Amino acid sequence: MSERPGDLTHPPALEKRAERPHPLSPLIRGWVVLLVILIAIARDLVPDLQRNQFDLIDLILANVLLVILGVLGVVLLTALASFLTWWFTRYVIDDEELRIETGLFTKTSKRIPFRRIQSIDVMQPLAARIFGLAELRIDAGSDKTALRYLSRRKAYRIRDYLLSRAHGEQLSVADSDARTQADAFRDLSADDQVLVTIPPQRLLLGFLTSTDFLVSAALSLVAVVVFFRLGLGVFSFGALIPIVLGTLRMIGSRLLTQFNYTLARTGRGLRIARGLTNLTSQSVPVDRIQGVRITQHLLWKPLGLYRVDIDVLGIAGGETSQVSSILLPVGNTRDLAIALAAVLPGVDLARVPLWRSPGRARWLHPIALPTYRFGHDALVAVARRGLIDTVTSVVPHGKVQSVRIGQGPLQRLARVASVHLDTTPGPVTFVAADIDPGDARAFALSQLGRSERARAAVGPLGAVPAPVRRPGR
Repeated sequence: MSERPGDLTHPPALEKRAERPHPLSPLIRGWVVLLVILIAIARDLVPDLQRNQFDLIDLILANVLLVILGVLGVVLLTALASFLTWWFTRYVIDDEELRIETGLFTKTSKRIPFRRIQSIDVMQPLAARIFGLAELRIDAGSDKTALRYLSRRKAYRIRDYLLSRAHGEQLSVADSDARTQADAFRDLSADDQVLVTIPPQRLLLGFLTSTDFLVSAALSLVAVVVFFRLGLGVFSFGALIPIVLGTLRMIGSRLLTQFNYTLARTGRGLRIARGLTNLTSQSVPVDRIQGVRITQHLLWKPLGLYRVDIDVLGIAGGETSQVSSILLPVGNTRDLAIALAAVLPGVDLARVPLWRSPGRARWLHPIALPTYRFGHDALVAVARRGLIDTVTSVVPHGKVQSVRIGQGPLQRLARVASVHLDTTPGPVTFVAADIDPGDARAFALSQLGRSERARAAVGPLGAVPAPVRRPGR
């Protein structure tokens, strides 16, 4: 019996054409790896200046051939490894899927559903920035993937398309490319709304008046004075090395990485662009923010300056990390209000009632106790303390993962206790410190109810307002 045309099986779908990263990727990857290796070698070869064990220059001159061969070998191995990594890395990004294939001996094909994408960051290290390249970092919860390197504009286009699909927009790659594209150097398009910009002079002022820098400068000055008083002026330079290195690290984290800071609202959420040598464009997933910390240093108080850090689920960034937990490096009162409204919509911290710790805990904190506050409203819990540096911790009720009551030996003597609200690991630490044990139990038990209602409500901050009870004394 002959087969009818309708009985024939459908021909297999055409195989999709996968792309490789930019052809200059091996050069950038190799340069970075080579730099790390040379730094490691240099650290091992640097002589001990205090003991004069050997002369580095004489060592190199005596082994010129070995040094040249060693450098060439490192360069060749690095170039080969970088080329193989680039050659066996391919990706497919179209209207249907995001797929990344890697591996020389063991092939790995990773397919990431659009709906699982939570944030995408664009990193431009100095070497990549020189050649107009960028790294794309895709965060899909526990799955984090990087594409190194793409052209800068292509990285921006892919980032915008994937975030649009992640937010539920049903558009094609062609439709996304037709939209207004971001500027190549500021990562801003005509459709983006700039919320906060930090001018360099304010960034410098905030750094020079921060408590961290003033303490480092004071320690350096004290060390120099003490060594010269003891007649050990020459040795003071060796003692200053750790302090100087720490100061340089602080300058890099506070000034270079936060230079040209911009917080903008895009059609796909919030975005932070920052950096002088290394440019970073970081997506801020507002629904994953677990807590906010507001810091005001001593000399910032008359200047009206603040710093804001955030806890983001799945991100444990710091000052030196490319993915930073800093939302606002140094801003005035207006910047603070705009940043808080962007990440904590509907929250007015000035209206949150705060209560003090009892006076019997004064011998635990003779000077700072009057600054200890805690409280809550229908949306967030707030804790504040600090005499020199005032730190305010804010946690939305729906983000609280657990509640703990702690009471140490000295607290038992003072008849006080502390309540901890635990969230994801990060810079925010919520502690309602040294309060009455009865108030601590009431606050902890009521917080469980507020958290449950907030999680059941629509949205991260959609809890129905409830009356606030003042703890008894």
